[in-house]
Parts: sequence; C-alpha cells; structure tokens
Amino acid sequence: MNHRNFLIIIFVLYMIGMTGFMIWQGIGIAPDRYALVLLLGSLSIKKTRSFLFDWIPFLFILIAYDFLRSLVPYLNQHIHVLELVNADIAIFGVLPNTFLQNLFYQPGSLNFLDYFSTIIYFLHFALPLSFGFILWVTNRAYFRQFSLGILLLSYAGWVTFVAYPAAPPWMAANQGLIHVTKILDQTLGKFPAKYELPTIYHNFNPNPVAAIPSMHAAYPLIIFLFALSFFKFKALYFLPYVFAVWFAMVYLGEHYVIDEIVGGLYALVFFIVAKILTSRVKFLHG
Repeated sequence: MNHRNFLIIIFVLYMIGMTGFMIWQGIGIAPDRYALVLLLGSLSIKKTRSFLFDWIPFLFILIAYDFLRSLVPYLNQHIHVLELVNADIAIFGVLPNTFLQNLFYQPGSLNFLDYFSTIIYFLHFALPLSFGFILWVTNRAYFRQFSLGILLLSYAGWVTFVAYPAAPPWMAANQGLIHVTKILDQTLGKFPAKYELPTIYHNFNPNPVAAIPSMHAAYPLIIFLFALSFFKFKALYFLPYVFAVWFAMVYLGEHYVIDEIVGGLYALVFFIVAKILTSRVKFLHG
C-alpha cells in the first residue's frame, strides 16, 4: 500500500469516528464545527498552514452562502406549494412521500429506518467537507476543482431559492394540503444533546422554503461525479449512499422527488461547468 492510500484510509477512519462521536454526543454537524475536525486532521499530517491557506476562503464563501440562504423568506414571500405536489403525482400517480411513509413509518414507534434516514440527513455538510479533505490531501488541483463545483452549485441553488421559493412536503402538510409527517421532529427528540458547542449557525435563520433544487440531493451526486472523474470505478462504492440520501429525503418528508431531480440536474450542470472552467484557468489547475 502506498503512502497516499494509507493516508486516505486513516483519514476515512478518523472522520467516521469523529462523525459518530458528534452524533453520539448530540453535537450538531455545522460547517464551522466540522472545519475544526478537519483542522485537527491537518495537524496530524503536518499540513496545517497549507490547510488554512486553501480552506479558509472556501469555508468563508460556503458559510456566506448559508447566511444568504437564511434571507430568502424576506426577499420573496410568494411561496410555491401545490406545483411540486402536483408534479410528483403527475410523474408517479401517487405522492411518493405519503406512499413511503404509509409503507415504513409507524406513528409512535420509531424504527431503524427512521434513525438511519435522520443520520443520513445530518451528513449533509460532513460528506462534502470530508471528500474535499481527501482531495486536498491527494491532489490540491482536484480539491480546487471540486470546491469550485460545490460553490457554483450552492450559489445557483440560492438564486433559484430567491426566484422560486418552494415549500417542502412537511410545510404543505402543516397547511392541511397533503398527509405527510415530519419524521425529523420525532427522531431528533431521541438524540442526546450533551454538548452545545459554539457555532455561528445559531445566528442564522433556517430557510424553510428552499425545497427546489434539493441541495441534499445535489451534493451527494456532485461528489459522486467528481469521484468518478478522479478515482474512476472506485467511485461506484459511493453510489449506494447517493440513493440512500435521495430515499431518506422523500421518506422523512423533507423533499419531493421533483426537488431531487432538479437538484441532480444542477449537480450535473455545475460539475461540467467546473471541469470546463478549471481546464481554462491556470490558477485552479496548479
């Protein structure tokens, strides 16, 4: 085994351990908190100065995106609700959220699938940052290309949220328009909350009308596309996770399938855009 592969294996084990510890201790996985986990990883391989130089701009822009995302409800108050419901029913003949919950969810009795889907949901920030760190360790040009793709994708999503704020399934259910349970409300009460570490995310208001495109669907897919580009067929091991995320978002009542389809299209477009731009810009190449 060469040194690079050894570092990747060690880092993957480290991130699995730290992520599991954060979930076990009830520590929310926010980008600024997770950056500290990555910083500790950089200390172990004696690349802290390079980490700060490469990662601070990326993290600042990513966190700025989430700040802007919290402003969407104030910028456009015309919320779209029934269009997404009707789109899913037109495609599938039934509403997939209701269909899956009728099949697997038992009110008052949480099961493995409920908890598994919740954990998948909260890896939303952990996976892109972890994958970015692996690229940074192995090839900094890969890292720059991937970070460009993630940032372009995120801000394109933000522009769409402003132009077309859309309610998720649980919000439509709160209005009595569909029958869907917000399962996260049930599962989160069962997770511990032993430590409340500082995070600037306490100062952000979540954007409840950012249903389409689904960034929860787009992030795993763009990770897969970059992994396929960089690591070839080894990336296929990540594909089941992509499907698991897409299933979880619908089952939990957080997204419609149409949200995920549009999110997937955004991921594909900005993967291609990032590849084109980095092939033409020397700084991102080197």
